[in-house]
Amino acid sequence: MDDSSVRRKRRIRFPKWLRILLGSLIAAAALYFLVNRLVRDWHQIPWSDIGLNVPLLVVSFAVLLVVYLPLFGFTWTVLLRTMGERLRLLDAVAIITVSQMGKYLPGKIWFTLGRVYLARRHGVPESKTAVSAFMEAGFALLAALLLFALSLLLVPRGNIPGSTYWAFALVPLCIVVLHPRVLSPLVNLLLRKLKQPTIDIRLTFGRTLSIIALYLAMWTAQGIGCFLLVNSFYPLTIDKLFIIVGGYALAWILGFLSLVTPAGLGVREGILTLAFGFAMPESVAILAALLARVWITVAEALAAAAMIVFLRRRKRRRSSGEEQA
Repeated sequence: MDDSSVRRKRRIRFPKWLRILLGSLIAAAALYFLVNRLVRDWHQIPWSDIGLNVPLLVVSFAVLLVVYLPLFGFTWTVLLRTMGERLRLLDAVAIITVSQMGKYLPGKIWFTLGRVYLARRHGVPESKTAVSAFMEAGFALLAALLLFALSLLLVPRGNIPGSTYWAFALVPLCIVVLHPRVLSPLVNLLLRKLKQPTIDIRLTFGRTLSIIALYLAMWTAQGIGCFLLVNSFYPLTIDKLFIIVGGYALAWILGFLSLVTPAGLGVREGILTLAFGFAMPESVAILAALLARVWITVAEALAAAAMIVFLRRRKRRRSSGEEQA
């Protein structure tokens, strides 16, 4: 086999349209299965226990908008500081909330590209924003796995599918990749390959633990918000809280690993249904999983809309200030 044929083989890739189509089909099939199951078991929903608690619903959104998103932005600023970059908290929250909408597009890169573009306008180099997104994925994944592991202590071992434990194979991988002596050389090797300037990542052991703690707080806040969402239409006792928090974390893990579905659509709902089934009837669990998707999407869209207005006003102020100068 000559060199030209080898090069042609290396160039063989799935067309972009095929990846989008595949992801859309997987998401549609998973959602169809859940909705079909919900319709079939509609009569099994305990309607006598179903109601609408508006104050709890409002509080669930408030937890996302007032606790989770600011924590997300603050944690990102901490990651940037490990590379010598400073970014105001409000700017960080604005950039994250706007760029996060890109995750609903097929592929896992659009929200990162959006963040790179917006952060560059605030003086953060593209390479450092991209590296911070890579670190963010690793830390968030590790924290979600730790929360899920803790939640398993509250579930009878015989009720947990054996394949669930395969998720923990990612723990040592995250620990190794995020270790300061591995992360910095690995990142700089990739940057040199891309002919980009290298980055000095000042990630000490203490700072690593504090970042993991911040991501644990982020997932806990999001899980508590989801617990309040479920309680706004179906009452759950407080002992089910950690199951909801851990199940939400697991759903995020597997949704993140589904490379072809936008924002883990379908996959995340299926895992949430499985996890929520330990805390409520299956028919209610399906309903809760579907509503959780609507809940997080509406909250992120509201936050993005508000922050787009903020960024535009900030841009106008800067333009008017430059003209006056």
